[in-house]
Amino acid sequence: LSRLLLVHGVTLKLNDKQRCTVARILHGGMIHRQGSLHEGDEIAEINGKSVVNHTVDQLQKIIKESNGVVTMKIIPNVQSRSRTCEMYMRAQFDYDPTKDDLIPCKEAGLKFQTGDIIQIINKQDPNWWQGKVESSASDYAGLIPSPELQEWRVASKSKSREGSQSCSPFAKKKKCKDKYLAKHSSIFDQLDVISYEEVVRLPAFKRKTLVLIGAHGVGRSHIKNALLTKYPEKFSYPVPHTSRPQRKEEENGQEYYFISNEAMTKCISGNELLEYGSFQGSMFGTKFETIQKIHDQGKIAVLDVEPQTLKILRTADFAPLVVFIAPTNTAPQAENLQMIQKESDAIQTTYGHFFDVVLVNNDVDESVKGVEEAMERAISTPQWVPVSWVY
Repeated sequence: LSRLLLVHGVTLKLNDKQRCTVARILHGGMIHRQGSLHEGDEIAEINGKSVVNHTVDQLQKIIKESNGVVTMKIIPNVQSRSRTCEMYMRAQFDYDPTKDDLIPCKEAGLKFQTGDIIQIINKQDPNWWQGKVESSASDYAGLIPSPELQEWRVASKSKSREGSQSCSPFAKKKKCKDKYLAKHSSIFDQLDVISYEEVVRLPAFKRKTLVLIGAHGVGRSHIKNALLTKYPEKFSYPVPHTSRPQRKEEENGQEYYFISNEAMTKCISGNELLEYGSFQGSMFGTKFETIQKIHDQGKIAVLDVEPQTLKILRTADFAPLVVFIAPTNTAPQAENLQMIQKESDAIQTTYGHFFDVVLVNNDVDESVKGVEEAMERAISTPQWVPVSWVY
């Protein structure tokens, strides 16, 4: 398909009977505004000459060689008179149509980035939807891969890599070797195939949970503690439970809730923990109930958890603001900083589509201020949230 037809916002294809038909009408283009053609219409004549059994290339040549007004005789497809679709999706991947070998017309594609809100105009084609970036001033829609096509593409690439050894930096962290998510862990691999997330725009509302995500050693604990110290009436940290024996100087419920191995095992089997792990023979975990008690007090629960928990936390029950803490970009890259950077890159690649805010931790005070500003924006301006939070 050539640029010639895209000027008018229409692309063509041959149907099963080898007749040239309108494949799609691009929203906002000249043909769409005129309403003179519809998807599925057959082009029978151009300037009084039959084009039956002509190829798309031949038809393009005829139009290109025509001077002045081009007159077409159309056999309408009555069944294609469908209503315009309108929904909004958050992109969970970057897309450049010029690098996509599957798209039927690169010039008609819509370029977007992870996090962009895309207004879906038409989804009649099972593989190629029409949409436009919500923040764009353009009225023209472009082609984007449908969720089914994108998920098939990602799954196909993943399948081709099966059997290869993982080089994820997470595997090198002995501290987290025994850490598991207490809920839904058996289906996490299936959820890694990402494409879009349907969203709705809500008026400003209070977020219940602040989730700090980042590589180990990036400084999340410092930021968390600074927030808790500065705003004890606003933020609270859910005290974890542990099967470790209580020491003489420790107060139950201060830094840990101390329970027996049997009670801890019961919590795990009952899916009462957001996440849990073992360290030096003792188990540690954060209970959903502890987080809920903070919400009941009208406070914001501050969590510095493993990134896998985002698949559990991103619900209306937790209403989280997810802040990714990236490592400093000003200090010399010593070996430990290089490891932090490597792990950080891996987290951002895998879970970046869940992040609401990304902060570079060059200075703790600046990072705390950045979190404060992000939270203030979230509670004072309209927000795009997953449709599952509402319906």
